[in-house]
Amino acid sequence: MRMPVTQYFGQPARYHGKPLFHILCNLSQFGKGRIVTRSSYQAERQPGELPSFFRILWAQPLMEPSTLQGRVVAERVRKGVVYTEPVDLADVAPVPDFVLIPRAEEQQYCQWEALRQFNAEGEDQVTEPAHFTLPPLLRLLMERAGGGAEPGLLPHHKTVQPKNVELVDMGRGGGRPRRLLHQETTTKCEGVASYSYGHRVEAGLSCSDPAPVLARLPSEPPMPNPAVGMRLYRWPDNTRNHKEERRTEEHNTYFP
Repeated sequence: MRMPVTQYFGQPARYHGKPLFHILCNLSQFGKGRIVTRSSYQAERQPGELPSFFRILWAQPLMEPSTLQGRVVAERVRKGVVYTEPVDLADVAPVPDFVLIPRAEEQQYCQWEALRQFNAEGEDQVTEPAHFTLPPLLRLLMERAGGGAEPGLLPHHKTVQPKNVELVDMGRGGGRPRRLLHQETTTKCEGVASYSYGHRVEAGLSCSDPAPVLARLPSEPPMPNPAVGMRLYRWPDNTRNHKEERRTEEHNTYFP
């Protein structure tokens, strides 16, 4: 007897958990002190990486028919870093992505002895370049336009994005993505970085001396001049119903 063939249609499910209040409403004191995580955190976790989870501090559901809304305050641990400020999970609670960790597995999953506190002035400080050099083609264009003048730098320190915002997709039918705010990671801007990726080119494909290659590049062509037979004229009016003059032999004649 042959087994039936199962055919799945559509995109695979992004979330494989439950809404947060579908879990907390079945626990004593609405899950105070219990550990929950997200299935997306478990999917993106690399071997040897410390866990990401939430420890529920206080929860208050709204008791509406779908049991999706309410207020939740939790302690956040992200990749082994314990944040000093609790987070509010009210906006992301309806996402069907939460998983409850059984009490018997909390010690093994959380790895309390390996966690560390958030340090804004140490390990959790991100260093980014304050300026970027121009890309090679843009630099060449600016040198030609400026007559060989030295081009400037791109100010990256003015466009640094904040690190305390995480956009959470609500899934199909969940509406716009929600903003999950957490403790800000300090960003320090210093130094100059380059857009050159020559170190990633294999040794057999790299060019040790780029001067001959640049010398063979054509110079920037001038603006095109009017050619023989081109009709340079202005529309007689600016309306949409304008009529073009009929082309005659006179227009094809060129008088030097």
